[in-house]
Amino acid sequence: MSERIPPRLLGTDPLTGKNVFVITQPGSPLDRVADTADVEAAAALHAVVTTILEAGEAIGDAERAVFLEPVTTALGKVIAVAAKLIDNGPSDGPLDSAAARALSEALLGTNRI
Repeated sequence: MSERIPPRLLGTDPLTGKNVFVITQPGSPLDRVADTADVEAAAALHAVVTTILEAGEAIGDAERAVFLEPVTTALGKVIAVAAKLIDNGPSDGPLDSAAARALSEALLGTNRI
C-alpha cells in the first residue's frame, strides 16, 4: 500500500496573496524548498516570540497561549526536517543543504528578524 503524501505549504504567492501548497516527493527539489520554508517560518516565529518575551513587559497567560499552537506546529515541522536531514545526511561530515543551513542558523540564533 502506498503512503499518502500530505500537501506542504511552500509559501505565499506574492501576486495573489494565497498560500501555495505542493505535494512533494521525498528528496525532490520541491521537498527541499518546502523543508527550507518550514525552517525559515519556524525561525521567524521564534524571533517574534523571543522578542516579545524578552521585551520585559508582563504578558498574561492568555497572550502566551496565543503562541502555543503555532510554536508547537512549527516545532513539529522542524523536527521532521531535522530527522529527514539526519537520516539522509552524510555520516562523516556536516549536512550541506539550504534546509540544514536554515535549521543550523535558527538553532544558533543567527537568523533573527
